[in-house]
Amino acid sequence: MVLEISNDNSLADAFTWVSKGNTHVESGMYIEAIQCYDKALEINPGMADVWNNKGLAMARIAKYEEAVVCYDKAIDLKPDDEEVMYNKGIALAKLGRTAEAIACYDKIIEKNPMEPGAWCIKGDIFYESGNFEEALHAYDRSIEINPKDETVWNNRGLTLVKLDRLSEAIESYDKALEINPKVEKIWSNKGLAIAKMGQTGEKIDLQKIASAMPEEEKVLEEIPAFTEQISVPVISQPVDIKPAIIETPAKQPEIVEAKVETISEIEVPKHEINEDSKDYLIKGNTFFSKRKYDQSIDYFDISIRIDSQNSVAWNNKGLALARMGKIDESLICYEKALEINPEDHVFLINKGNILYKQGNHREAFKAFESAFELAPESNNAVKGMELCLKSLKKSLKKKKS
Repeated sequence: MVLEISNDNSLADAFTWVSKGNTHVESGMYIEAIQCYDKALEINPGMADVWNNKGLAMARIAKYEEAVVCYDKAIDLKPDDEEVMYNKGIALAKLGRTAEAIACYDKIIEKNPMEPGAWCIKGDIFYESGNFEEALHAYDRSIEINPKDETVWNNRGLTLVKLDRLSEAIESYDKALEINPKVEKIWSNKGLAIAKMGQTGEKIDLQKIASAMPEEEKVLEEIPAFTEQISVPVISQPVDIKPAIIETPAKQPEIVEAKVETISEIEVPKHEINEDSKDYLIKGNTFFSKRKYDQSIDYFDISIRIDSQNSVAWNNKGLALARMGKIDESLICYEKALEINPEDHVFLINKGNILYKQGNHREAFKAFESAFELAPESNNAVKGMELCLKSLKKSLKKKKS
């Protein structure tokens, strides 16, 4: 039951605290935001949207148990709010409470069986729990409803690889690449599936593979690695916080990635990133995507202070510095990322980009060559080597003349 407030000043005060809380969230100041939401809820504990916002802020600082409590409060007040149910499911998945998380998306699907996002996240949760048959079924349902999401096709491919259905996995990656041929990691995942087919002796249709290659690809593109070290489908981040009380249609959460969040299936030992460090990495990525590079670097620095072995944070800091024209500092970051993880071809490509910009074409070529050795399917590595060779030939001609 919503608490009735007779004092207009109290209602105005509640709105003021909510507004302050939302402002703190936009600045990444989640603890301060929670304090503001608590003030608003002291005045009127019947505001469902404020409970949801408090839950989102709790989730951003990895307090998932507390977040679930907040979402339950919101659901008690507004049982039909699908947005809150999405967020509760994500928090439960983070806590490893798989059955409860699945139940959240089943409730959404029961009301709206044609909701592709709920099917997709359900697939992600099944994948993480090792239930690949159920994951495949969920991805297939999502694709039936919306066949234009390359991330779902990509994650379906990963699931088929786990089931040793390699030909079908490659077909799934091809579908993803038809939709968006610019996602490096989908090419990487396809290449790994092809390599695995070779190891098993399964016949490979090289002509079909070649015909799926894009005719053109951007040369020397700086690829934000962001979450590329995560080895399974990434559970979506909660939806953006909205001002409380104002009634707006529920936003569909960003499903698996923010289209950059694709998955690497390279089976090599990797450093397990500290959860707090990962949270600040995600915050930095958000500012990076908004081209607020100074703020993104602040969060990448915090991520690195928490976990100095977070190679993705080092790489992404390098990307932000490069965008700001701080080339030398950017190179230092890429080298640090490669000290931690020398077998990441994306880091090597980014290093090659910087060396090329510095005019150091010989060392840039070495970086691209190393990237190619690790990922022969990488068009960026091939184009990078070609560009370096052209530049080296030109400099030789000038010397002779």
